Amino acid sequence: MRERDPSLNSGSLWRSPAVWVVVAGISVAMHIGKLPPAVPALREELQVSLVQAGFLLSMIQFAGMFLGLMVGLFADVMGLKRCMLTGLMLLSLASALGATSQTPATLLLTRFFEGLGVLLSIMPAPSLLKQLLRGERLAKMLGWWAAYMPIGAASALLAGPWVIDALGWADWWLMLSCITLMAFYMLYLKVPSGITSQAEGHISLRWGERLKMTLSSKGPWLIAFCFCLYSAQWISVIGFLPTITAEMGISATSSGMITALVAAANILGNVGSGFFLARSAKKVLATQALEQHQAELRESLKQQAQVPQEGLQGGQDHVSFGASPAFRTSPFEPQPAERSVEVASHGADAGTGASASTPFVQFMRFVLRPEGMSARLLLIGYLTMAVGGALAFVQINGVSLPAEWRFVSILLFSCVGGIVPGTLFSLAVKLSPSSECVAITVGWMQQFSSMGQFFGPPLVAWLAVWVGGWQWTWGVTAFMAMVGVLIALKVTLALMQEQR
Repeated sequence: MRERDPSLNSGSLWRSPAVWVVVAGISVAMHIGKLPPAVPALREELQVSLVQAGFLLSMIQFAGMFLGLMVGLFADVMGLKRCMLTGLMLLSLASALGATSQTPATLLLTRFFEGLGVLLSIMPAPSLLKQLLRGERLAKMLGWWAAYMPIGAASALLAGPWVIDALGWADWWLMLSCITLMAFYMLYLKVPSGITSQAEGHISLRWGERLKMTLSSKGPWLIAFCFCLYSAQWISVIGFLPTITAEMGISATSSGMITALVAAANILGNVGSGFFLARSAKKVLATQALEQHQAELRESLKQQAQVPQEGLQGGQDHVSFGASPAFRTSPFEPQPAERSVEVASHGADAGTGASASTPFVQFMRFVLRPEGMSARLLLIGYLTMAVGGALAFVQINGVSLPAEWRFVSILLFSCVGGIVPGTLFSLAVKLSPSSECVAITVGWMQQFSSMGQFFGPPLVAWLAVWVGGWQWTWGVTAFMAMVGVLIALKVTLALMQEQR
């Protein structure tokens, strides 16, 4: 079996082959972001309705909605790199065929195969990054990986209106097909082959046992629901933003730039989550090292205190190493007298049920500690998405907020909300029931993400047609965000149990 090159984990992060995994993900995300700028042209040339446009936006997630778990299950067996290469090639071919579409049904069919290519390309990536990097470097790169969607979508949203205006939507499809082929070639050259958990000897369970272990664990279900609620909100708002701005009288190129800026703001949240998680990981490791050092000192002194005292004769005073009233094992340890007072205080608290030991206080202490950074980021992300979506779309007596305030609200919705997916990818590694189940956990999470992206845009489009405008979009996004907050609380409790 092929061993992983140790040089993969050394040197600059940006010289690592892991960078090309992220680049491939960006090229894939451009196919998800290529459709919104093309909706006006498709409605004119192919007579695509608004609801059909919603399904075109979401059809690329149809395969992931049903096959995500299976692809995640067998990606490691197939080979992580080989699985990504297969997906990139399928995506490129489907995009090229889509350029020849003459009816909405044909375009919808090619979007399904594009979705299958997206699934095969995206699913193995977190596991592949986990094999290429470790520790703080992995946390940072996972943050960048979470940004693959907004980077690719923003690039497509920015370039799409110009290309479509100059060449047409079909040439836009062909151009992205060529970009994906280039990503295929670079991934083939730069990323070593044979990098799987099997190659490292980590796979000891059959696929059925790994599947059962994953689906019987609470963690994968919680983060899967979290991703579903996030992706449904984000793709619904970003997907229809060019149409919304066009209905406001803004030109196609200007609306494309606005949407690209909003999507690009999401990158700050994605990368920021990796930064915060990496910094908290360093603090946790430093604390664990200090605690281990203190434990070793205490054990050493305990052994010294148990040395037989035969050498003490006659009138010599008996000396006890453990009886020194002023001795502390480290500067962070209290004096013995202080320790006794502290123990007594804790005992009193336990006996009286003081507020310091209530579940709420324990919850808040955990969230504010470095160990609770993941939970803190999830709560902040969902709450900001709820407020930002409400301020962007709500109308009072038929009047919306001023345009500049709505724009800032959508920016906050996308930017701060962007910390959610980066955090969830990190939690997929942490809350997986075993290192052998990481790919399956990511597959389950991606399946629910695809489910959210499939149902979100048609639901928002249907509601807009029913009420005659976009003013109730905030109700859908706020409801999803608040359910996300509730599930994030469950994730926090699961993380607290992991710490015990």
